[in-house]
Amino acid sequence: MNILVVLFFLQNIIVTAILGYKFFSQKKNLSFKNFGIALFLNTIAFAIWSFAIIQQASNLDQYVTAGAAFFIASLVFLLIAGTQEMKAGMRMGIVTIGIIVGVVLFYARTFMYPSAPSISPEGLFFFNLQPVVQMLYIFGLGLAAFPAIEAVASRFKGSYASLVRYSFIIEVMGGVILMTSSNTQMLYVLGWIMGTVYFVLCATLLFSKKAWSLSN
Repeated sequence: MNILVVLFFLQNIIVTAILGYKFFSQKKNLSFKNFGIALFLNTIAFAIWSFAIIQQASNLDQYVTAGAAFFIASLVFLLIAGTQEMKAGMRMGIVTIGIIVGVVLFYARTFMYPSAPSISPEGLFFFNLQPVVQMLYIFGLGLAAFPAIEAVASRFKGSYASLVRYSFIIEVMGGVILMTSSNTQMLYVLGWIMGTVYFVLCATLLFSKKAWSLSN
């Protein structure tokens, strides 16, 4: 077991749970609320994957599949968060398509192009997604996450808006690299970058009341 890998996953669980609560508690704003739900779903996904890593589970693929279900569901709520400013009919159409695509993605990655997750001798965790699934994940994550990030970041003022915007963009891009790369040294560096950014963002939004002085 690689303690740094475990700490990375545990930090993601804690941070996404805290940020999920903070955004969800802003119930007057539906973009914030749905963004918070998406973060909660990611918390569950990382908790499942963390349990599998810590237990060195022999049926690793089953745990990864279970976590993937929550991760894909989080993409749907990110899509909802990012489309709140659209007209109701258009928003409903986009979300419906998103749900259908999410179901197709889950079916494809589970039955048509199953992954072969593994834990390396160094203790690093690899999803080992097939290229088609990698492509679908990247498109899905980008199309769902970036509009949602902009929808919530634009409600913050000044430097807080930039902090929220670019912190979550870094996490998304880092997630893409985690899904596609197998270079050990780069993954270690990426882990430190993502962990540091998430810590700063979480500490700021948790302890700074001024950060939540939102624009209308």
